[in-house]
Amino acid sequence: MSDFNPDMLILARESRGWYQGELAEAASLQQGTVSKVESGALVPSAETVDRFAEKLRYPRSLFFQPDRVYGFNSTVFFHRKRQSLPDKTLRKLHAHMNLTRMRVTRLLRSTEILSACRFQRIDLAEYRNSVETVARLVKSTWLIPSGPVRNVTRAIEDAGGIVVAVDFETRQIDAISEWVPPFPPIFVINSNSDITGDRLRLTLAHEIGHSVMHQFPSATMEEEANRFAAEFLMPAREIKPSLYSLTFAKLIDLKAQWKVSMAALVQQAASLKTISPDQKKYMFMNLGKRGWRLREPEYTDIPIERPELFASLIQVHLSELQYTPGQLANAVMLMNEQEFRDSYMQEGKLRLVG
Repeated sequence: MSDFNPDMLILARESRGWYQGELAEAASLQQGTVSKVESGALVPSAETVDRFAEKLRYPRSLFFQPDRVYGFNSTVFFHRKRQSLPDKTLRKLHAHMNLTRMRVTRLLRSTEILSACRFQRIDLAEYRNSVETVARLVKSTWLIPSGPVRNVTRAIEDAGGIVVAVDFETRQIDAISEWVPPFPPIFVINSNSDITGDRLRLTLAHEIGHSVMHQFPSATMEEEANRFAAEFLMPAREIKPSLYSLTFAKLIDLKAQWKVSMAALVQQAASLKTISPDQKKYMFMNLGKRGWRLREPEYTDIPIERPELFASLIQVHLSELQYTPGQLANAVMLMNEQEFRDSYMQEGKLRLVG
């Protein structure tokens, strides 16, 4: 059992949202035994690996994969979340990001579906710390025409990134992303039905900003990613003339045109000084009175953008490469066939199975 990878056991356990003690109880083991296996101090027997596979609902082969696992709160991860999100939930999401990268890597080995990656790291200092200049440069490099970005998800996929929509089963986090070259940038977004299309677009633009600007974390990176997203979706030179004399009727029209929330438009107007601080305060206060700070009216909703590339990679394996669902699940997706069918072969959203 010398090829057993203890990091894969940790990955599998955290992907299910379990603590060591919970796995030990389920597998009828002492927690100390599980701890020693995860630390690499004890090589598990074949019977113990079978127990792990059964209780964690993964194929036995997962525990022998040599891939590197990036740890909880590693600098390769970025996420748009609320501060109250429990560490246990974040660990689960980070584990699923690791698994997603492993699956994407294996799917890409047999296909030529991706174009050359046009993502590139950009040093803010080279552009006098102008986040807005970087956002314009990215759009230019990606050949995105002027005006509203028609489809942010498609822009990422056309640039060589992978977007995967999954129901995180919590409303407290919108997305998690990573970029570990030579792998493509990966964006896992929350498809929870309470998250609107305009918020998902803003979230993706925010994560693009992290990917290109933030190889390492900094105290200012969230504010910079927010500014990047604003310029990416609402470029100052193009939108500023429309942000004077704002009314709620005008905000609704601008939302339909630019596919961003009314709140984002008010914030951009304040940043561009087309409204005063008092006007900003008044408009946000009135958004709150109408109940629109938490949920803008459904009739103003922006359609949800659906990722296509990841599903296409799976479909190529099933149709052109003639994998059976069982073969694809075990050999490529590193999951049991039933979970693969439930997650990837049914109508509706993908879900993090815990």
